[in-house]
Amino acid sequence: MSRLPRRPIVLAATLVLSVIALLRYGVLVTILVMTIGVIAAVLVGRHQAGRFSVRRKGPRGPIWRPKVHHQELPAPADDPVIGFGEPVVELFASRTPPLAHLGLSATVRSQLDGFALGRTRRIIEAPDLLNHAAADAETWPVVETAVQKTMALARSRGVEVSPQGQPRLMQALALSAVQGVLLAEWRQLEDGATVWDGATARIRASDAFSIQHITDEMERRQLPELFAGIARRPPDFEVRLLLPYALATAFYLRLHGKPPAAFAA
Repeated sequence: MSRLPRRPIVLAATLVLSVIALLRYGVLVTILVMTIGVIAAVLVGRHQAGRFSVRRKGPRGPIWRPKVHHQELPAPADDPVIGFGEPVVELFASRTPPLAHLGLSATVRSQLDGFALGRTRRIIEAPDLLNHAAADAETWPVVETAVQKTMALARSRGVEVSPQGQPRLMQALALSAVQGVLLAEWRQLEDGATVWDGATARIRASDAFSIQHITDEMERRQLPELFAGIARRPPDFEVRLLLPYALATAFYLRLHGKPPAAFAA
């Protein structure tokens, strides 16, 4: 049964209060009391008929807020073509901004950086990348080759791998490689089959910014997995460089393939 009083009770109360108001306060107050009473009676009647209900406030759930750069910004007006040769690990040792040697204007650099941030966010937040790559007959051989080349580089620089932690190390490298493949496929979807000048691929300047941003983000996430598989680190080699090397190597290898027929990020 409703907790609200029924209409006759409200009307009776309105009548009593109206008489009191007329005797003590005059006509204007009486009219106000009668108006409020009639409105209350109407609402009670609608409630009793099921045409009106009182909403009770419940606990509010978490409020969704979009992340910064959860979608790509418009493509930059000027995204210069640059050459990209087979990766050398020393290229990633420096913390200088991407393409600092090209002397890009501040405006162009800002546009490229903003565009690359959006693409980076979509790549690193893409769900189940490893599972999808493992099920793809074209992608997985590229990932395996990139991981093998990265492991060979690590051993040649004196890195000793821990058998217990090697699966975690390999998975971290594979994830970086898959992200490199995804970035290369994105480039081919926009520009078509890769144009080559000998062993140098023609890519876009924004790709270099994307590689840098993905590397910075994944270092923070994957370094514990990386170090879990390393028993000994040489003093003259930074182990963190294995992640960008795996990514860039897979990116380079995938550019040799045909453009993907379909794509979903």
